[in-house]
Amino acid sequence: MKNPFLVKGYISSEYFCNRKIETDKIISAIENRRDLTLISPRKMGKTGLIYHVLNQNLIKEKYYSVYCDIYQTGKLSEFVTVFGNAVINQLEKTPDKMLKKIKRFFSGLTPSFSFNPITFQAEIDFKIVNHREAENTLQQIFVLIKNSKKPVVIAFDEFQQITGYPEKNTEALLRTHIQQLINARSIFSGSSKHLLSAMFSDYNRPFYQSTQLLTLPKINKNDYSGFISEKFSAAKRTIDEKAVSHILNITRTHTYYVQYLCNRLYESRIKKIDKEVVDKILLNILYENEGYYFTYRNLLTTQQFSLLKAIGKEDGVAQPSSKDFILKYGLGTTSTINSAIKSLLLKDLIFKEGDKYMVYDVFFSLWLKLLS
Repeated sequence: MKNPFLVKGYISSEYFCNRKIETDKIISAIENRRDLTLISPRKMGKTGLIYHVLNQNLIKEKYYSVYCDIYQTGKLSEFVTVFGNAVINQLEKTPDKMLKKIKRFFSGLTPSFSFNPITFQAEIDFKIVNHREAENTLQQIFVLIKNSKKPVVIAFDEFQQITGYPEKNTEALLRTHIQQLINARSIFSGSSKHLLSAMFSDYNRPFYQSTQLLTLPKINKNDYSGFISEKFSAAKRTIDEKAVSHILNITRTHTYYVQYLCNRLYESRIKKIDKEVVDKILLNILYENEGYYFTYRNLLTTQQFSLLKAIGKEDGVAQPSSKDFILKYGLGTTSTINSAIKSLLLKDLIFKEGDKYMVYDVFFSLWLKLLS
């Protein structure tokens, strides 16, 4: 039996835990012609949720679905290439029809076209050489969407990337095109809460209050517990309730870390899993990852790493500049603590959850606890 605990990608609802409330909210927004912004911490399962929504029968039957991950784009021309490929691959499924569409809508360019036999996807290089060509090509992509036979759902993943483009008019440019799309609904998702929130909540920004906001919470512990037990039971293996509870507690019910730990437990082929087995497998994971963790340490100043280690050992801290916390871990002055906090936040090594600063990487946080 295949390992049911996925750590990347989406297969089907069989391997997907819950998210019924969030799924229904997104589908309702789509059906009622509302664009939506989906915000979540990294590795909480937002991409899986998007694919889950796009794979629902209602969506597949009524809409074309375009998923566009722009995480690795750094300028408008790269965005246009990624977006254009995503749109053309979804709106046309055969190479001949794709070529006809390209010739019709992008006659001003001389794009190269190839077909990847492994992914079964067209790969188009629009050969954009300047900003004007990028804008014109983008406009034609939106014309292509407007002329689609069915309405379109467009999911822009890691949408906050556009804030770093050298073309400072990108937000306004996209807003202008998107608001004119009568037959399309957009999902804007991202894992940088402060960047994405600012885009949609700042009065002076083009996307100001233009979407419904949905923040992705953790999966309900009872639902996740049932999902884990069910998957082991289906393989004629047992995992006791204390072990499941322990998994959810030490991973903070953070989707990726729950999935990864359960994936490794499932891989072990151990028939009866208890808390002791969980700790043994977890320790193996932490030791395997030590190379990454030593790299983190080498990239930080002594002060920054000392603070990071202290936050990890405390399972988060609300007042890192408090006298008691500083004295307990010998962290120096309040000013150096405040400076280190800012640096660790910028490096995405810590984040704020509720009133506490937490180490972002759950396994790294657990490894820090092992240090003297």
